[in-house]
Amino acid sequence: MTGLVVSYNTYELLKRSIESVLKFHSSLPLLIIDGSDKGNLCYDYVQSLKSEQIHILQPGKNIGHGLGMNLGLRMIQTQYTLIFDSDIVILKSPVSQMLSMMEPDTFGCGWVTEIGTDGYDWGTFPHQIGPVKYLHPYFQLINISNYKKFASYTHHGAPCYKTMIDIYNKGLSSKILKHFSGLTGHTNGKGANWIGRPSEYIQHDFGGTRIANKASGKKEIIGQWDRS
Repeated sequence: MTGLVVSYNTYELLKRSIESVLKFHSSLPLLIIDGSDKGNLCYDYVQSLKSEQIHILQPGKNIGHGLGMNLGLRMIQTQYTLIFDSDIVILKSPVSQMLSMMEPDTFGCGWVTEIGTDGYDWGTFPHQIGPVKYLHPYFQLINISNYKKFASYTHHGAPCYKTMIDIYNKGLSSKILKHFSGLTGHTNGKGANWIGRPSEYIQHDFGGTRIANKASGKKEIIGQWDRS
């Protein structure tokens, strides 16, 4: 298993996140896809982590969460990838339990919520088509060979949406997406079909990286979303 995180100009959040992961999984190989600007504290921090255990790729620009995850998933050679957001904190690791849920045909395990085929939370708009089971990327365990059988993660506010729609259209959502009940999703905030609540495993306050981007005068999510 290899850990994968995508980051952009969020030094304090990323440092807290990585330190929490390594606290529970000190020997876990990590790949960091970091689009931070040169001279930013986050860029320098990621540079300082480079080692035999921690591999880094810094493309020199912010390629976005979805494209960064897809890039990492196609680079990593282990059977499984543990994807985690740069603004999570592990309070108690659920990884061994999630691993025990993985079967040969399982795509992934984590928090399964619902979206429409437009990629927005189910219930956001009237007349949405769905619901579609959506394995949220804030903390997910992925079988890489099974990932490659479906549409890739993409540049979007819900970066896994094309993958989940592909799985849904093939009638496999309930079979190959595993919900780990200990993951409650966001630990604060409120959406169309969810209310943030505490988790004994993972702290994930909604909008951590987006809020940080806005505070620095940047867009919450850079560029045009992929809606094709």
